[in-house]
Amino acid sequence: MRRGLSVPRFRCWIVACVAISLLVIWGCVELDEITQFAKTSQDVGKAFPDMADEAQTSCDRANSFQNTQNLPASLDCKVYVNLKPSLVKINAALFNYIASLGKLASADLTKVPGGFDSLSADLKQADPSISTENQGKATAASSLAKAITNVWANGYRQHELSKLIGENNQAVQQVTDFLSNYAADKFAQSLKDEWRFESAYCTGVTADAEPLAYNLLMRKCSADKARIELQLSAIKSYQGALATIASTHQKLYDERSHWDAKKLSKYLGPQIVSLGSAAVSVNKAF
Repeated sequence: MRRGLSVPRFRCWIVACVAISLLVIWGCVELDEITQFAKTSQDVGKAFPDMADEAQTSCDRANSFQNTQNLPASLDCKVYVNLKPSLVKINAALFNYIASLGKLASADLTKVPGGFDSLSADLKQADPSISTENQGKATAASSLAKAITNVWANGYRQHELSKLIGENNQAVQQVTDFLSNYAADKFAQSLKDEWRFESAYCTGVTADAEPLAYNLLMRKCSADKARIELQLSAIKSYQGALATIASTHQKLYDERSHWDAKKLSKYLGPQIVSLGSAAVSVNKAF
């Protein structure tokens, strides 16, 4: 009779091989850094609805400076009202997906908005001038929302995280690009328009008519300029955070089959600090 492994021993050998394979894939990596990265990002993402509201308010304030001496063309502020639901949905899909990478409670399915099938049409209706390219990037958010559903429905574990990242890297790159170069730029433009309208009003008034009123107006103009500069800086911080998320996800994607604990910690440390700084800036301004 040929010698060989008994059934129990054969099974143990298979289990051992699988365990060794997982260790090779994961390199005994502790994923605390990914969890912390995901957690820190949430403080950036949660400010987005307030940012969207401020864009609309800023547009309304700009139009309020129109008078007989200051008559720039009125701004269409309805576009911000119409765009907000879709943009907030896209932002939520991104940051809830990032939260799911750290398996955080904030990635609960109850927080994943629906209605992604009509997203492209909703954006076009809200902003007829939006490009086809931006529509395409925005609709990638539906992939991220679906990924979150799969995390909870299929019970992902740590050894499956690399698969999740592998399947969704392109969507992350597209959505971060859309939020940065379309949504955030549009919000920034609203603030710039507000100051353009207000500064024209401020410089059109002289102290000869009423010195006290002029002094109060100059103080108001100075305070508004400081606020707008702070908010524009915060929008840049939000865009910087999106770039950090995109580059970090790309890094995790590139090295998903051979993550190294020390290298991962060394790389993610500065990224976490960068996200923390962006969160402070965004939440201070909005």
